[in-house]
Parts: sequence; structure tokens; C-alpha cells
Amino acid sequence: MKHKDKDQHEENVHAAVSDEACEEMGKKYGWELIETRDNGDKILPKDCVFEGEQTSFEDTRYGD
Repeated sequence: MKHKDKDQHEENVHAAVSDEACEEMGKKYGWELIETRDNGDKILPKDCVFEGEQTSFEDTRYGD
């Protein structure tokens, strides 16, 4: 989501097993955690919402 006003911001969202895992992810990568959301998934039931542009953990070292 792009900046439209001071209450809206870009979101960097990643799934995790718990709220605590979201906090740990934020500390590990230096991301500011905005909130966590339940997403209904049985394996990774939390969406961690961080401030900033969306990132990816995709491994691109070996091409397509």
C-alpha cells in the first residue's frame, strides 16, 4: 500500500507461527512491527505487518 496520507503506509507482510515470532523477525531484520493479524492458516496463522516496502525471502541465487 502506497503513502496516501499520514495514516496510511506501505506494508511489508510476512507469515509466522506466533506474535512472538513476528517480534523476533522484526528484530532480526531491523523492521518496525506495526501489528499482527490472524490469517486463518493452520501452519503460519499470523501475518506480521511491518513498516516499509514489501520484501521477499525468495532465493534468487540460481536464476529462474
